[in-house]
Amino acid sequence: MRNVYFFAAAIIVAAPLSAATITPVSVVASNTFPFFGEYRDVNLINGSGLVGGLHSPEYTDMWMTDLGVNQATLVFDLGATYTLKGATFWNYNFVNPAQFQSTILRGVKDFQLFTSTDGVAFSEAYSGTLTLGTGEPLAGQAAAFTGDARYVRFDILNNYGQGTYAEASWNAGLSEVRFNGIVPEPMTWGMLIAGFGLTGAAMRRRAAVAA
Repeated sequence: MRNVYFFAAAIIVAAPLSAATITPVSVVASNTFPFFGEYRDVNLINGSGLVGGLHSPEYTDMWMTDLGVNQATLVFDLGATYTLKGATFWNYNFVNPAQFQSTILRGVKDFQLFTSTDGVAFSEAYSGTLTLGTGEPLAGQAAAFTGDARYVRFDILNNYGQGTYAEASWNAGLSEVRFNGIVPEPMTWGMLIAGFGLTGAAMRRRAAVAA
């Protein structure tokens, strides 16, 4: 009988969890540059411009706040509740050689992250500073934090142009966002159920023998 318990326990232990990259299913921005369709907030999650882990410097693959606003709130819906381990951000990265200071400096500087399981109550999970873009294919910047969440709120506090050139202070931009978390393997729940079933059967048999 003891062997049955060991077998059931082995099944439960064998159900692994794996870290995965999580692409949000949607994102809502508190404001977005309205004049060109290329600046839609969906560019933050649709992988446009992202090749081999590097993001292109094409502004049509990015997102930007409305004119005259260098702060915004982005709410990402992950589609399900995950145990998050961190995120990767690609900053705004467009360079216009004729107006360098009014383009690349629109990149997000200081920000805060808040997580939620219901989209209503949010808890602060991380605060930090993104590196300034280069105008060349740009690698993502990783941030480590933990917590269960389906929704993540990204608060843009300022940009690199704030307090410098007027044009650079007008907007804040970001290129792409991905999250990292723990996702159950496809067979996990079936294996857990099987393990619990074997354990229950063994307990019933043991009770019958005792009786």
